[in-house]
Amino acid sequence: MTSLALEAKHSVVVLHQLIERIFNQAEGSDDSIDLFLSYFHPDFKMVTPQGKQLDLNEMETLFRQLQGQREGMRIATSEHAIISQQSEEVTIQYRELQMMNGTNQSRISLAVLDCSTAIPRWRYLQETLVA
Repeated sequence: MTSLALEAKHSVVVLHQLIERIFNQAEGSDDSIDLFLSYFHPDFKMVTPQGKQLDLNEMETLFRQLQGQREGMRIATSEHAIISQQSEEVTIQYRELQMMNGTNQSRISLAVLDCSTAIPRWRYLQETLVA
């Protein structure tokens, strides 16, 4: 695995740790949202599991609304697979498991990361729920 691929995989893990922290901590308790947003390219686009398309501003609004609203949620990622690497851009697929109150929800995600900066910046994310 190349160093850029390792950076992309690390970014997936760290970003989901931040998401878990955001879901569990009340607004204003730390700088998790600002740190979370630093991982995204200004032109970021996302397709949610429900098929809704979000840009960076819409995603920020969503996460600010969700902050502290899912206390007890745990998130784990696995099955990280590099799909392609072109210059300093890495496409990675991974499985995400969200666990809360005995209920598990799994999704497969595909992300495109720009690894040309010190912290890889997410350009695109598409999530698909696993039945």
